[in-house]
Order: sequence, then structure tokens, then C-alpha cells
Amino acid sequence: MLIHMIRKQVYIYEEQERGLKRMSALSGEPEAVHVRAALRAFLDANLPSSADDPLERIVGLVPDVEGPDDVAANHDRYLYST
Repeated sequence: MLIHMIRKQVYIYEEQERGLKRMSALSGEPEAVHVRAALRAFLDANLPSSADDPLERIVGLVPDVEGPDDVAANHDRYLYST
């Protein structure tokens, strides 16, 4: 499975910078590994389960990011046609 990474820039406090550098030095892993793990834990703790929301379950089902431009008008055809 190919994982596509997206670059983000964020501002952090000096205290967080020191802690992140220390964590990286102690673990031998890049700072980005720890940032991603912290973000994953935050999202897991704060987002509702996508299994509970039928709309969330269809997000990302269509690999064409451009997609058709008439989905709003013809959503029934796209959702229910074979």
C-alpha cells in the first residue's frame, strides 16, 4: 500500500521544541515520527468513529480526485445506480 505524505508547517512553542528534540534523541527516531504519532492519538481521541456516520464511510471511495462536476445535481444517480 502506497502511503502519500503531505507536508505541513506548524508553529510550536519553545518548550514543545525542546521536548520533541529530546524525545527524538532518546528514541533515535525522527521528530516527524513523534509528531505523527501525537496527531494520530489526538485524532483518535477526539473524532467520532467514521463507522457511525454513513457519509464518512463514502469519503474517499472514488479514486478520481477531479471527479464529475455534476454530483450535487445528480447525487442519487451516483449513489444508487449500478
